[in-house]
Amino acid sequence: MDYRKQYESLQFKDDFMFGAVMSDLSIAKRVISVILADEIPDIEHCELQKTVKNDVYSHGVRYDVYIRTKDGKKVYNVEMQAQRIKYAPKRSRYYLSSSDMDFLAQGNLYTSLPETYIIFICDFDVFDKGSAIYKFENYCIEEHLPLDDKAYKIFLNTTGKTPRKELQNLMTYIRDNMPKDELTSDIQKKIQSVYHDGKLYSEYVKEQQNTMLIQEKAHEEGKTEGIMETITKLIKKGFNKDSIISLLDISEEDARFYFSNPQTT
Repeated sequence: MDYRKQYESLQFKDDFMFGAVMSDLSIAKRVISVILADEIPDIEHCELQKTVKNDVYSHGVRYDVYIRTKDGKKVYNVEMQAQRIKYAPKRSRYYLSSSDMDFLAQGNLYTSLPETYIIFICDFDVFDKGSAIYKFENYCIEEHLPLDDKAYKIFLNTTGKTPRKELQNLMTYIRDNMPKDELTSDIQKKIQSVYHDGKLYSEYVKEQQNTMLIQEKAHEEGKTEGIMETITKLIKKGFNKDSIISLLDISEEDARFYFSNPQTT
């Protein structure tokens, strides 16, 4: 596999490049400010691929980019989604609750929970309504009264249209990789610098290799489980061991493993 060619074809919407670019606090602040149409406070902390697992039994959450302001009063969890995802609304709910639990697990009081934004930058329209941006907050249905719990979920649809020029330029850039203003030009310059960063390239190669190992392991586990299920079915149909080995074309060593497994006995 040509990792170098693959690496130098990465765009802003690719997970690895998105994280590398957003690790630049100046760019991260400007991107979020454009999305929210509000100048956000100075950023103190940016963590890439932050993993939150509140206990050994829970399904962990990994945020693409986790950002906290200097005063600690605001948190932004930003996700880039180039491929359509299922259950996006419930995923945003889970991400928000996990973020809160992580904060409380550090010994903080719930009264000091930060203003939190879960932001999904999507290269598709999650709700198929044509809007460029969807912003959700909790409010009273009867009185249209905001709950004011300082928790927000935002879905950006890069295929949409908006009169907000800076936001439109950002969305267009995410889609076609063509900078149209100062922010998108700075993002493009950052990407070029990432291409020439040897340390980041090494991290990318390592990440790709680890992903391949995980995929191979999952494939082998799936293959093994499938063979054992087939053997069990053949045994129930009256096939003997030699017939099954011949039929499935497996080695003697593999046969000893499969037939010693409780699932096939």
